[in-house]
Amino acid sequence: MIELLGDNDPWVASTSGERLLFMLLRNHQEWRVLADSLKDAKLRLGRRYDNLSSFFVGASVLHLQQRLLRLAHDVRDRVPNRWEQATELRTRACDIIQLTPIEYNGDYGALMEEVLTSAEQMPKEPGPGLKRLVIQNGPKTCYSCGRQFGAIYDDAPDGLKATADHIWPRALGGDTVDENLLPACPPCNSSKGHIAAWQMAWIQPVVFADVDEANGLKSLQREVKMALHIRAAMTYAHQNGSTLRNALLAIGPREPPVRIDPDQGYDFFNLRVHDHARTNVNWIPN
Repeated sequence: MIELLGDNDPWVASTSGERLLFMLLRNHQEWRVLADSLKDAKLRLGRRYDNLSSFFVGASVLHLQQRLLRLAHDVRDRVPNRWEQATELRTRACDIIQLTPIEYNGDYGALMEEVLTSAEQMPKEPGPGLKRLVIQNGPKTCYSCGRQFGAIYDDAPDGLKATADHIWPRALGGDTVDENLLPACPPCNSSKGHIAAWQMAWIQPVVFADVDEANGLKSLQREVKMALHIRAAMTYAHQNGSTLRNALLAIGPREPPVRIDPDQGYDFFNLRVHDHARTNVNWIPN
């Protein structure tokens, strides 16, 4: 599992949104208190126990990040001057979100600047030139599902099209730059939305009980499979000191979901959609 609250960043950031996330993880004391309490509680997950601190902390901090970005987006729409934007955002962050300089053990002004920088990315779509560059230089298959562009499928009778997908979502401050884009098919791009693996925390208490492995796992929602895929990429990036883009290229498209430990149940933590022998990304259930 990714260690979110260590001294180093969880992986190499390539977007302002990731840098904002790491700033919040490093300096907001509430997350460390939450992580410690979760470790002590030994929360139950289905039929087995696991340490869920990383996932719950991640889901919580991303929720805070989204609230900050929505505030910043609103401030940028109403206030033209950057200095005034930072001042207004600081006031509203304290009043509305109760994120005060006392609770943030870091440079609060730098945090507000990073929030505003991340918010600038939210409305940006890749232009035709950048999109063409991403598709030409990227894999000829969807980085998520692995289907070949141009091939005929039931949902693409005229040939599967390629889109440029933001790896770190725009809604979380993902920059519209080459390092944050990969070719994806339209269904995967639209299904992913603003998914980061931690935001799928609602899945984790769910045990897929009485599932027939030959058929039942194939019917898992695309969003669940994509969350498992992104989780693998985050772990690979953490273990190898890489960006998420390079991690996704290294582990390849997601594969049919299988259980990590066949003696354990069908829950989110006991499923994988990658070749752990090839990528050296693995989870050992408790």
